[in-house]
Amino acid sequence: MHKPRQDSSDFAPAAGATRRDFLGMALAGCAGGLFSASFAGCGGTNARTVCNRRVRDAHTGAVLALAAAPAGTLLASGGEDALIKLWQLPDGALVSSLAGHLGSVTAVAISPDGTLLASAGVDATIKLWNLADGSLRTSITGHAGGVTCIAFSPDGRILASGGADATVRLWNSANGSSLVPPLAGHALGVTALAMSADGTYLVSAAQDLTFRLWSVADGSAIAAIPVDAAITALALSADGTLMASGGAGDGVTLWTMPASSPAGALAPISGSIRALAMSPAETTLASGGSGGVVQLWRLSSGKEAHEIRDHSVSADASLGAAANSPAAASVTALAVVPPAGTMLITASDDRSIRFWQLSDGKYLGSADDPAMPLHTVVSFSC
Repeated sequence: MHKPRQDSSDFAPAAGATRRDFLGMALAGCAGGLFSASFAGCGGTNARTVCNRRVRDAHTGAVLALAAAPAGTLLASGGEDALIKLWQLPDGALVSSLAGHLGSVTAVAISPDGTLLASAGVDATIKLWNLADGSLRTSITGHAGGVTCIAFSPDGRILASGGADATVRLWNSANGSSLVPPLAGHALGVTALAMSADGTYLVSAAQDLTFRLWSVADGSAIAAIPVDAAITALALSADGTLMASGGAGDGVTLWTMPASSPAGALAPISGSIRALAMSPAETTLASGGSGGVVQLWRLSSGKEAHEIRDHSVSADASLGAAANSPAAASVTALAVVPPAGTMLITASDDRSIRFWQLSDGKYLGSADDPAMPLHTVVSFSC
């Protein structure tokens, strides 16, 4: 009888175990059957990575948000399990879990100086945490519905938020006080925010088929741009001159900013885009969405450089379905780790967080599984 394929993350070697011991443990699980074993890198040809490995759950529900600290040594994640988790980079070891939201954590952001964490949730609150010790500094209320997106200004003094109540709000990040009246203009819920690198303007996108530009200084409206489909993800370049937007059914559009004029388009595989991330050097754009595929794009040419299909198979695929039988996993969040921008982190509703080399999509490991070899996959057919 053919048994499900298993990989190295299904076996945890004891402390001090050698590779020979590890292999023996794994083969013991195939007692009574024929086996073939090999050490190999992830499968795939040309510019495609297909690993279908099983990794530990980072959260007990879908992972909905990611944010990397400016120094590149810490990652924050938010999940459907109402938790914020802090992970050590680059090895993915769990540092701590922060509890306080009464429902899914939909967005996380880390201040530019790396001292403050902001989280937002379906409970209509924003929470500010001290990263040094994980203590809660303050809770912010004001939105009339779930808070969907947040973004710090470059100097860290202002936190912007967008909500299901169709408003954008600007807060003093030191004490959580409101800076200006709610920025009203969207007719439906706000889905994405992006702050310009110089801190002069804020971009918000909403389900009303528009994105809008606002002055950060006083909250005044600058422009409203109609689009053909609702935007669910935004990414601004480090110099603020290029923006990528993605949503349902229209791929990824590039915009010259702040003029908001179209500058090109990309055609991702995913049916809808849920996450975008741009490298600090503005050379590469990562996109991910409902198909569970992450695509890496060279912005100079607008051409795809690599595909990562690891999230297109359920985290539980190795327990039942064949490795090439896709499940409906979606890529929910992306983060490029500063300052070098060489690592891409992906999150999914398959409950996993995975690390990749941005240049070529090489697999580097996963959150909460730091003890396993990073570049070795052991496959068994029993």
